[in-house]
Amino acid sequence: MRFKEALDLIRAAVVAAALFLAGGAIPILGAPAMLCAPAPILIYALGNARPWWRIATALAIALGLIEFATGPVQGLGFALSLGLATVLIPLMIQRQWPFELIVSVTTAAMLGAVTAALLIWTGSPAALAKLLHDSVATAMSHSASLYQKLGMSQADSKEISARVLDVTSKMAPALGAMVGALTVLINLGLVSRWLGKERLGYQLFGGLVTWRTPEWLIWLLLASGFGMFIPLKGAQIAAANGFVVLASIYFCQGLAIIAYYLQMLAMPRLVRGTIYVIALLQPILAALVCLAGVFDMWIDFRRLKPPSQEAGSIDDFF
Repeated sequence: MRFKEALDLIRAAVVAAALFLAGGAIPILGAPAMLCAPAPILIYALGNARPWWRIATALAIALGLIEFATGPVQGLGFALSLGLATVLIPLMIQRQWPFELIVSVTTAAMLGAVTAALLIWTGSPAALAKLLHDSVATAMSHSASLYQKLGMSQADSKEISARVLDVTSKMAPALGAMVGALTVLINLGLVSRWLGKERLGYQLFGGLVTWRTPEWLIWLLLASGFGMFIPLKGAQIAAANGFVVLASIYFCQGLAIIAYYLQMLAMPRLVRGTIYVIALLQPILAALVCLAGVFDMWIDFRRLKPPSQEAGSIDDFF
């Protein structure tokens, strides 16, 4: 039994390290694989005896493998991002926190830890902004060369490329927050699917089709929207990043509305998945889904509010 436990421990650590290293070694498909790095350790540890000993040991082995393969900088990056998530997620699952709170707290912790480390390394916010700009420019250059090798045509417009580079660099905090939240959601989904309610101790994703944001969040969305008109460049960038993050949250609520009606119609999973992918990739449809999430507070598309709370809604005018 001890040999099997040791084998399971080593396997979880090796798979976690391999998934993380795949992000830099495998084009295109490596990035999604990297986001799943915490899952092998979480699945191995949760629901078993001495979970924290298992998590600490597996993380130490995975960190050692990553540093041996790529160096201490990548090891530190793993520790401050996915490694930190591997510690925080089971801590909150043991306390049976709702998945929204787990996603919010873990994402904020990862983003804060990485930002603090980058600020210490670069020395100032201006140097950090330049580092982000140069990193995005390098990534875009590598992507262009990859597409050329694959025979894909690229629009020969330096002006468009410069515009995309500028917007992406300014929106780096929002993009980082969304990637962090997606990472936590993916790993929570894998853990919930693999272990189930019995081993976790509670239903982690209960009632997703009826999920909705708290009503006070609309005030933050409005504040960030008006904040983009402040005649200060720094305030405009901060407000734009906040607006994008909040809009992505309401987009998720819009997806929940779609899922609610698709479930009522008993649509096959393949059709549901296709609709979700189209909603993600089609900009106009994505904007409509986001608007549905925003106006759901007043229209209540799924009729989730008690009748007394629906008084005065838009439906009363029809």
